[in-house]
Amino acid sequence: MNKQSAVQQVVILADDFTGANDAGVSLAQAGMRVEVALEATYQSDAQALIYNSDSRAMTATAAYEKVAALTESVLRLSSPAWLVKKIDSTLRGNPGAEVMAMQRITGAKAVIIAPAFPAAGRITREGKCLVNGVLLTDTEFASDPKTPITRADVGALFSGHSQNITPSQLPVALLSGSAQVPALLVVDAQTDADLDDIITHAMQASERPLLVGSAGLCDALSRRLAPQKQPVVLAVVGSMSEIAQKQVSVAAQHPRCEHIFVDINDVFQSSATDYRTAIVAALNGGRHCLVHTCPDEQARHQVAALCERWGVSRAECGERICDYLGALTRDVLQHSTPDGLYLSGGDVAIAVARALGAKGFQIRGRAAGCVPWGYFSGCDWQRPVMTKAGGFGDETTLRKVLHFIEEKSSD
Repeated sequence: MNKQSAVQQVVILADDFTGANDAGVSLAQAGMRVEVALEATYQSDAQALIYNSDSRAMTATAAYEKVAALTESVLRLSSPAWLVKKIDSTLRGNPGAEVMAMQRITGAKAVIIAPAFPAAGRITREGKCLVNGVLLTDTEFASDPKTPITRADVGALFSGHSQNITPSQLPVALLSGSAQVPALLVVDAQTDADLDDIITHAMQASERPLLVGSAGLCDALSRRLAPQKQPVVLAVVGSMSEIAQKQVSVAAQHPRCEHIFVDINDVFQSSATDYRTAIVAALNGGRHCLVHTCPDEQARHQVAALCERWGVSRAECGERICDYLGALTRDVLQHSTPDGLYLSGGDVAIAVARALGAKGFQIRGRAAGCVPWGYFSGCDWQRPVMTKAGGFGDETTLRKVLHFIEEKSSD
């Protein structure tokens, strides 16, 4: 390989070593070869190369000069498809000076600035950083002993020359800058889905913008660049327990998740809605699919009225629902092959097992604290199955199960 013409897919400049590692871990999990360079002259054919300027505690002037020199060195050694300035999600260090240094050297006409890291509780709303819902300047980061924070307004880092926009406004805003007067776009983001939208718009831009963000934005970039199929879970939640519904609600916040509500009334009608089509579309589209029968807390108290309407006992009602979910799961698995099957509620779990023709269950371990996992025996379905009693676990249990399958599929 000619080191002077190396083409990295991603090059990231971070201001400290741990930040560099945070920026690269999701790219590594996406299947890339990722290396962190501790010297500006480091050369590699890694798909993603991360440089550490070690400039967080410097003065703004010194940080500007160091990052400008590092950027020049990097661009002499490689031609990255994506150039990213990794900053701290709580704005510590010299993000304003370092971003402007990179913009000057690269001549980028547009700079997308999205420091949000929703998975860590850090979001950007109306251009301001919040940590777990608290304005950044009202948190412990304001008294950081090494790099205290004095402002929560991201745009203030750029002397008021930036624009605060939403992800949907990016396509137009990206056209508004030039190399001499760049568009500095502070983009609000409160969820991983917002960050995914930001990356989508950046990819569709006529000219690649300079990306600026924390590990959250790097994670979003990795999700789009991941070469392998994303693992998916089909979760069938028949339990009407309060904790089961909270588990569905929290898991539904996953950036690749779709939840489908099955109206119990459809179980008793011959012309029921075709849920199978929607579930298969979600799974084949690379999304986890959460199928549930309880839309809200009030539904638990309407079972008696439902039984009276359809002329069945509570036991008969429960049996009909479970049989329906079992048959629905069987039909879905004939058209899609998720990486794992999650069954919440004992009656639902056994109904699905019977529908699939299972003769036994081989336990292999725990997917989460109260969620055994294993394999059905005696049937064609031979991918991981996870079961959970309806009232067990906490709000994060189902989310942990999704992560378990994602990690297991990448092993």
